[in-house]
This record gives sequence, structure tokens and C-alpha cells, in this order.
Amino acid sequence: MGLSSRLVIGGLFGGAALAYYVRKQRRSTGAGYVEILLQLPSEAQRWAAQARRRVTLALEDGKAAAEAREATFTRQLSAAGAPSDSGG
Repeated sequence: MGLSSRLVIGGLFGGAALAYYVRKQRRSTGAGYVEILLQLPSEAQRWAAQARRRVTLALEDGKAAAEAREATFTRQLSAAGAPSDSGG
């Protein structure tokens, strides 16, 4: 598939997504088409900020979980390698 075909298909999908968004917003808010389109840049910025927050939280949660697993593994490894107190 050539570049021009990909651009056309991408444009069709983008246009369909935009039309779907506008119709959904119109039904839920009752705002006009132009008003919805004018609010689109601020909505996109809000979505991007939310996505950044979600990614940051997910990374922090993942890091905390990895640290907890590492601490557990270290404790288990230390317990398994510790000399017994039986006085053998």
C-alpha cells in the first residue's frame, strides 16, 4: 500500500472519529457543531494531561510493586542462605 493510500485511509478514519465525537458531544451537551469544534483543542489538552497523570501513577505503582517484590525476594534469599541455629 502506497503512502497516498495510507494518507487517504488515515484521513477517512480521522474524519469518522471526529464526526463520531462531535455527534456524541452534541447529544450529551446540546452544543452546536462549531462550538464543539472550537472546544476541541482545550479538550485535547485536558485528555493529554489526564493521560500523563495516569502514566505517572502507573509507573509509580509499578515501581513500588517491583521494589516490594525485590524486598521480599531479598528476605527469602537471606533466610535461605542463613546458617542454621541447630548447633550442628
